[in-house]
Amino acid sequence: MRRTLAALTGATLAALIAPLPALPAPAEAASGPATAAPATPAAATAPAADPVAALTRRFKPHRGVRLAENTKIVGEGKKYRAIFTRRAGTLEFGSKGLVASDLTTRFTVPAKSDGGLGLAGVFAPSRTISVRGTAYTSGGLFTDSMPEGKKWLRTPGAPSSLVSAVQQIISTVEPGTLRATLARTAARRPGGTWDGTRTTVHSGTITLAELFKVSPAVRAMLGTRPTGRSATLPVTWKIYLGSDQLVRRVVSSYTESTRGLNSTELTYVNDTRYTGWGSKVTIKAPPADQVADFDELAIGADEARDAQDPVRGYFED
Repeated sequence: MRRTLAALTGATLAALIAPLPALPAPAEAASGPATAAPATPAAATAPAADPVAALTRRFKPHRGVRLAENTKIVGEGKKYRAIFTRRAGTLEFGSKGLVASDLTTRFTVPAKSDGGLGLAGVFAPSRTISVRGTAYTSGGLFTDSMPEGKKWLRTPGAPSSLVSAVQQIISTVEPGTLRATLARTAARRPGGTWDGTRTTVHSGTITLAELFKVSPAVRAMLGTRPTGRSATLPVTWKIYLGSDQLVRRVVSSYTESTRGLNSTELTYVNDTRYTGWGSKVTIKAPPADQVADFDELAIGADEARDAQDPVRGYFED
């Protein structure tokens, strides 16, 4: 099951992406500069206020931020482009960082393009509430396997996490990740206006091994330290900081080879927007009488166990 789901994020997705016109990059806000200034070396720019300090000042109980994100997959040679996922919802902070999230994910899959593989359930919309170290998911892969009267599937030991092999891989609400990523800034330039504030876009590259070292979310996703080619996998990024030094937008991309499966490469381009910093947020677990556990599902025990760990092995050599 685990390898099957990993393959779905590689070879199967390549088969699902129908030939589409190249999608334009997201337009800068109308109030942004008409023409972007050329990038300048980071060393030539005066030191900015500390974005990590700006982030940690927002760590207050029942305060949070809204998130909106899309992931675009680009096939080899840039011949195929499609929005693969759209994710949106709310994050809640406590005094030490992220404590809860409520996110809905929708997939864009070309109609009648699964080659008879029966993937409709895999790509069904889902909503996941993560609170107090437990995730609750409604919809998605196991909708038809839920016991009667139950709506939410509980996954214990699943802290609020925003990263995924096929979604944003850089969690800038983690202070250590934000600090380490910005430390690799290669250039800065004006970034237009986002969430009502002028931004400066920082850009650079960080490896998967470096992210594993600094990011609890990446460690939770991978389970084991990446090795070989996966360890040196470059993740290019752009982080848009507002005048208050809070992150308004993160764009990251990396390319994974699926050679040996369908002899191609897929590039994942993830674009995350943050708005409404400091909003009042209270995220609660679903009603207990609507919650089921994996051992209550109408599937095999091995499938239930592996379903809790669908992306481990994705970056293994």
